[in-house]
Amino acid sequence: MAKASLFYIVKKGENLDEIALRNGTTAGNLRKINGMNNTEQPSEGQRIALSAKAVCKVKVLLIDKDHNPISGAKMRLEYNGKSKILTTGPCGILPSIITKSPKDIVKISIGRANGSWELLQAAPSDWGNKLVTCKSKATKYEGETMEHPKDAKGNPIRDPKETDKKPVKPSEQPESTEAKGKPHSDYGDGKGQKSVQEYDKNGLPVKKVSNDQEKLDFLKSYNGDKISDEDYIKAANKLKIEIEIFLAIEAQESKRNAFDKKKRPTILYERHWFSKLTKRKYDKSNSDISCKKAYTSDRFDKKGKAIPDAERYGDNQYKRLAKAYKLSPEIALQSCSWGKYQIMGFNYITCGYSSVRDFVAMMSESERKQLDAVTKFIEKNCLKAARNKNWKEIARAYNGDEYWIKGYDKQLKEKYDQIVAKRRKK
Repeated sequence: MAKASLFYIVKKGENLDEIALRNGTTAGNLRKINGMNNTEQPSEGQRIALSAKAVCKVKVLLIDKDHNPISGAKMRLEYNGKSKILTTGPCGILPSIITKSPKDIVKISIGRANGSWELLQAAPSDWGNKLVTCKSKATKYEGETMEHPKDAKGNPIRDPKETDKKPVKPSEQPESTEAKGKPHSDYGDGKGQKSVQEYDKNGLPVKKVSNDQEKLDFLKSYNGDKISDEDYIKAANKLKIEIEIFLAIEAQESKRNAFDKKKRPTILYERHWFSKLTKRKYDKSNSDISCKKAYTSDRFDKKGKAIPDAERYGDNQYKRLAKAYKLSPEIALQSCSWGKYQIMGFNYITCGYSSVRDFVAMMSESERKQLDAVTKFIEKNCLKAARNKNWKEIARAYNGDEYWIKGYDKQLKEKYDQIVAKRRKK
């Protein structure tokens, strides 16, 4: 028996009722799982989901402050009136759940030692089978303790600071997890936290632990050059496009500054690209760094509100990059979008550079160099579309074939219209 398809590519002239009838479902159900309103119709070539399983699957990843997976943690997921108690596997991942629609909220809580629950995050299921990342404020270290001191009779010596504590029974028995992979202490190719056994001046054992963070010293070339009006005019004249095209792309992609407070180019580390370019080699060892799911999230707080960009980016993204750089330097750099125009590193040749390191060095130097790179990117990838203001093709060049999922083409046009209107008033 042939396996039923989870997606359908819309043909010319088809409407949602016809597609639903042909695939044994209803138009209302298709609208619900694809996040469409009551009047919206799909366009030719659009890929739509036929079941919630295709797009509403949610996995949860639990990591520590240094982005190492945390195993053996009891967690509770609440969604669609259900409540599941699960345990993170060796790679910090819970078994997946499936919500009814992309708008459903999943509340994620972690079990405390006293049997209570702490709410970590409330995230919408969203479109695209998402991995929700929950990060602890502490670092987890796995290691063996030294043997407990004993008296002359061989009995353990009691620490006078200890107090009797009654064991707390868990309120609910967690389900087992099917997650597989290496524990975080053996992250990647034997990389990860390293410990050295030492002793203090009193002869007491001390463990020193390193956090396995790579230094990215090649990012220190910032010179502060800003983009001037003359720079925009020169770039626009070279391509024979409107200046507002550059400004619309800038407004769409640069929701943050081109550089962070540490004078590093603003980046977004794309773990699904690292996964793809390394042929899924590290997916099981650390999904925070390498995950084939294009849609991932650590964007929401306990009330389901979006976390400000300033808190999500900067150090958080560079910690991920440093981890990935430890495993595969060139691919790690290719797997980030860089600077004011958020150009993916794997476009370094398109942007006129012989290596991704040269590309990153220029992205790290100034906004002016970032403008040079996007000028070359547009020239090679979407020049005709930019001249004709074909927003779909511009969005496709920038965001890939599934640009329509988030409506990037519509957002670009809106940004362009707003910029044109504003400049005409001056």
